[in-house]
Amino acid sequence: MTFGFIITRHVNSKKTNNYWNQCIKLIRMYYPFRKIIVIDDNSNQFFINAEFQYKNVSFIQSEYPGRGELLPYIYYLKYRWFDNAIIMHDSVFIHKRIPFETFKMDVMPLWHHPYDKENLQNLLRMASLLKNNKNIIKELNGAETDILNFNGSNYNLCFGAQCYINLHFLDLIQKKYNITNLVNAIRCRTDRCGFERIIGIIFCEESNELTKMQSLFGDIFNTHLALNYKYEDYIHDFNNKKAVAPFVKVWTGR
Repeated sequence: MTFGFIITRHVNSKKTNNYWNQCIKLIRMYYPFRKIIVIDDNSNQFFINAEFQYKNVSFIQSEYPGRGELLPYIYYLKYRWFDNAIIMHDSVFIHKRIPFETFKMDVMPLWHHPYDKENLQNLLRMASLLKNNKNIIKELNGAETDILNFNGSNYNLCFGAQCYINLHFLDLIQKKYNITNLVNAIRCRTDRCGFERIIGIIFCEESNELTKMQSLFGDIFNTHLALNYKYEDYIHDFNNKKAVAPFVKVWTGR
């Protein structure tokens, strides 16, 4: 079974142009022959500059600006580049080879977090556009959340909608829920945060494997300096040959 990488990119400065370059360079270090797809979401073209002439990398300029985390799913369903995909952000950097070629599961989030009811009305608005949405709406409404934003539900959000996913499994999700219809609902960061909650619930609903293992790297809030690990911190550690995790996420406001 083949696999490849799909990266969402948004460049709005000289610094953020470094992200996708670093992301691709490290993928190439550990996966020298795997195809990489870069989906650009409304970047400022003035700042885009490739540091190398990358091989086996394809670029797609999205016609749906601002849809962010939804875009890999739209284009993967359309172009079907490989049997399995690793979907990730341009601000995630690989520092250890994970043997994705041995994976047998349908889907595995890179990171998760227990579902919360953040912006519940917006979640319900988005879910209303899905087919067969009755159970999704029930789960969005049903989890009891305490003051620490943890709950007793078996459902998790899929952080950033980043995951390993099988194309056939994605086809089944699309057929059942028509997730690409969310292109009409996602316009801003709040909506994109909603998508990681909705897609997380769908994954948990449709994959029994996630009851055994919730994500590849655990709760995103347990990562190194969660929400506060900046690119400057990462580069300092990188230059000093310190890798804080197999897949490193840096946090930035874009």
